[in-house]
Amino acid sequence: MAHGTLTQLDLSKVKAAPGVVDVITFHEVPGHTDIGPVFPGDPIFVDQEISYAGQCLFAVAATSLQVARRAVKLANVSINEQPASLDPVAAAEREEFVRPTHVQTRGDWQQALDQAEQIIEGELFVGGQEHFYLEGQACVVHPTEDEGVIVHTSNQHPSETQKLVAEVLDIPFHAVTVEVRRMGGGFGGKETQASPWACIAAIIARRTGKTVRLRLPRSEDMRATGKRHPFHNRYRLAIDAEGVIQGGEITVIGDCGYSPDLSDAIVDRAMFHADNAYSLGDAQVVGHRAKTHTASNTAFRGFGGPQGMMIIEAAMDDIARKIGEDPLTIRKRNFYRDGREVTHYGQQVDQRQLLHTLVETLESDSEYWARRNAVSAFNATSPVIKKRPGTYPG
Repeated sequence: MAHGTLTQLDLSKVKAAPGVVDVITFHEVPGHTDIGPVFPGDPIFVDQEISYAGQCLFAVAATSLQVARRAVKLANVSINEQPASLDPVAAAEREEFVRPTHVQTRGDWQQALDQAEQIIEGELFVGGQEHFYLEGQACVVHPTEDEGVIVHTSNQHPSETQKLVAEVLDIPFHAVTVEVRRMGGGFGGKETQASPWACIAAIIARRTGKTVRLRLPRSEDMRATGKRHPFHNRYRLAIDAEGVIQGGEITVIGDCGYSPDLSDAIVDRAMFHADNAYSLGDAQVVGHRAKTHTASNTAFRGFGGPQGMMIIEAAMDDIARKIGEDPLTIRKRNFYRDGREVTHYGQQVDQRQLLHTLVETLESDSEYWARRNAVSAFNATSPVIKKRPGTYPG
């Protein structure tokens, strides 16, 4: 269930199962129960509210992974299911956010739209993506002779894990040692979301006095951990007869999942990249951090930048189609240049000429126009191939 209230968690049969060493829930955590990396909102286990399908209710330590997995199935769980919010656009309209909305504005963007020769608008949905790191979430925790632990973890942020493990165990930071020998390609998925598993293993290691190994099977890893943020972006831009942007507005809506995690910075990055290489003129960019009942989305290579750039690149193509020009021509006309060198967030683009030089070099070296003309000629003369029903489209 994606959303609901936990009304019963009977683990008596789990604890009595052969080979089970320990079982812990929210109430067995000795220190902090919220392990949000920047802002609160990430409980180590469910207390009452269930916020996404796959959220952890409890953990079982046993003599083997197989024994633990069998024991988990003996739990008696009752949930009062509630309506789930799964649409980030609808969530934004209801003002359901994990963090406040940010706005970046330069000039009178509304006047630019009011006085526009032409207005073009569109929207784009950018889907999420699983990190699929080469090695899944895994850690080994050794209890030390004092109150501390040594944590071996596949992790992109070991110092953060040290802090969170210490807070969860209610011990000094110096009592926690975190070592990362290597990672199997984290891609952002082990920046914040490797810590919960180290915290769980550390609690059991301190309770039992035994070394604990925790490894998520891939299927559970994909259910329980966040992904690249899906985004819903839209634009409304004023353009002149040449397709040059005079101003307008862009809105980006990040699907953040149930908690903030790193979404504040990720949606900001999308906003900063909403112009990519192009001057927006007098413009406003709005960034919403929509709350949905899904696993909390997190860092991923690009950190919001790719999702932000997608909308203006789509707009370039839309403008080209609208005024009947080649997309490369429209892009070159809209590049930052002298007189149009300030971004929508107030930064001056000092090395703007390098962009023009780079694109001109690529345009020449790739023989862009010869290839473009050859493709156009082929498309104009190529016969239409009719497929018989049921045949493979290729």
